[in-house]
Amino acid sequence: MTQADYIIKRNKWLEEVSNACHDFALQSDLDFYAFQTPIDHYNPELLIIGINPGGGGSYSSILEEKGMSKRSASDLAYDVNTLTTKPQWEVDCGMKGNDVMRDKFAKLFSADNGFTIILDNAVMMNMVYFNTPKEVDLGTVDPNAKAYCIKKTQEFIEILNPKHILFLTSSAANLKRCSVTNLVGLGNNIKEGLLNGRKVYTIPHYSYYGAYSNVKSASMGKALSVLLQ
Repeated sequence: MTQADYIIKRNKWLEEVSNACHDFALQSDLDFYAFQTPIDHYNPELLIIGINPGGGGSYSSILEEKGMSKRSASDLAYDVNTLTTKPQWEVDCGMKGNDVMRDKFAKLFSADNGFTIILDNAVMMNMVYFNTPKEVDLGTVDPNAKAYCIKKTQEFIEILNPKHILFLTSSAANLKRCSVTNLVGLGNNIKEGLLNGRKVYTIPHYSYYGAYSNVKSASMGKALSVLLQ
């Protein structure tokens, strides 16, 4: 696939997700978005997949705040890479936002751990697009909405065609929902699995502080840098 082909398929995917998730959100009043980074380039080095966006914002309040009637296709991704850059709205609101994630990832994906992948160029998306205060609250999300998101996430993986895929979860149940099979522990809090014939890796979410001490983070990062070469 060429870059031009990717843009066409990406835009079609975004329109479909915007329309379907808008309908789900009107019923649940849960806000949604899919990506925490730009999605401008085909075949990136790394796709990171989280479970779902954190937060408790209602869809109706977000629409009112933004002056929109629906989340459009162009409003499903950030215009800056929040893995490495604090978005302006966090600065304006005086919020910590994803500072914890950025700090943990900066240490994990450092050159000191042998990484050649540039985190600025990575893509991050969610498996489920509807926000909840905590991952455990996903049980309150409409099963049909969750199933739709997971199906579209798998579709987007094939459209994006990343060189490497990394899930941020220690939950075998979450991975199973996304059709990840053959999970094997590799040590250093890393697991390996298969998703539609693609080798994938999993590490704990950055909120699991026990896995991200300086010593454990360095060990996990060094092991991961070899796997993602």
